[in-house]
Amino acid sequence: MSVTIHTSSVSEREQRQALPTPDNRADPVGKTEPEDLRASRLVKTTLAPLRVRDFRLLFSGQMASTIGDMFYAVALPWLMLSSGRSPQELGIVLAAYGVPRVGTLLLGGLLSDRLRPRRVMLLTDLMRALLVSTLVILAAGGHTAVGPLAAVSAPLGAFTGLFLPAYYSMLPEVLSEDELPAGNALNGSAFQLAVLVGSAVAGVVVSRLQPVAALAGDAATFAISAATLLAMRRQSDSTRESAVNRDAPLEDAPAISTFAPDITFWQLLRQWRLLHVGLVVMVCLNLTSGALFEVALPSLAHGPFAAGATGFGLLLAAFGVGALVGGLAAGVVGRLHRRGAIMLVLIVGLAGFYPLVPFAGGLTGAMVVLAAAGIANGLLNVLFFIVTQQLTPRHLLGRVMSVLMLANLGVYPLSVALGGVVITHFGPAVLFVATGGLMALASLFGWLEPEMRQLR
Repeated sequence: MSVTIHTSSVSEREQRQALPTPDNRADPVGKTEPEDLRASRLVKTTLAPLRVRDFRLLFSGQMASTIGDMFYAVALPWLMLSSGRSPQELGIVLAAYGVPRVGTLLLGGLLSDRLRPRRVMLLTDLMRALLVSTLVILAAGGHTAVGPLAAVSAPLGAFTGLFLPAYYSMLPEVLSEDELPAGNALNGSAFQLAVLVGSAVAGVVVSRLQPVAALAGDAATFAISAATLLAMRRQSDSTRESAVNRDAPLEDAPAISTFAPDITFWQLLRQWRLLHVGLVVMVCLNLTSGALFEVALPSLAHGPFAAGATGFGLLLAAFGVGALVGGLAAGVVGRLHRRGAIMLVLIVGLAGFYPLVPFAGGLTGAMVVLAAAGIANGLLNVLFFIVTQQLTPRHLLGRVMSVLMLANLGVYPLSVALGGVVITHFGPAVLFVATGGLMALASLFGWLEPEMRQLR
């Protein structure tokens, strides 16, 4: 990653627009582009980042790692509960992982900017492979007490906190500005697909082969991710032509960072009003979402819907499929103008969808509503990362991502704690309605801010 800021001048855009492209090439017979050719060009644009070798390596390695994360998420609780440990003891081990993860986010952003994202990702993947291998040894030896597991989970969470800002800063290292929308869409969709597939496969592995095998699989996926990162060789934007530039209309190319090259992180943090707005909106969006999915939704499936664990899984799957579709669509939407307004409209959509879930006529209706909410959520997430990567000065991207991740993950403990109290006293439906109201307020706040409304 270069520490210089990449900007596009008007003259460069005018020169490129003058070149014959599929959208401005002279048509002597006055015919519009056929629908099949337009669809073909759309598919090529969406898949264009896969032509880049380093992106293919990053894409495949992180997809494998995400599947491994699902193995860990299923194997650790099952390992402890099947060994006679209590849910409270499981909670202690999970907290030992979660608190250091939040605590090292800011350091991860600083290291990403100083050492470059790839190096930080490689180091943390190697360390996490070693730590999960230690868990495999403990599990194989029957050592499932809180002390040993927490002692391994704490540094595992800390290295994950270091990893996250680097991961979200990595795409600009391997893709050009115009390829970022499609690259983020592919990454977001691959994540959702890996979660769906990984969760299902992990359940089979844990039930058939025991948790030790699933933990060993997780350690192997960290090693695979490290190998793909090690195999990458960075290509500068000046030495390769953007596939999206060739196939997509330039007028859809979004604006990119115009900050001074020597701006410091603290100057950016004080001056960038759009970042302030984004942090407030993100906190509002996440203040109840953790409790919504991890407390209210299972309570709804268990109680009013009487759908059991299978019904809960179906509700999560419906949301995940929607998010997968929305993530793919974001590759196209991310190249449009007025992206700030688009994101605010998506938040309004979520504010309308979530309160409908408990009143949609049971399990089937709730699945339909959650699928629609998943589409909006998938679009919103990918658009957010596209805009952040394009507008943030490259030499500060890791630290900006760490602040945003802190706003995202930092409110999770408060969310589940407050959500549990509310649901215990008033039932799960209240939290769905409250979440919709909070999201509506977040959207209103964004609409009142010119920086958000006018974001292109």
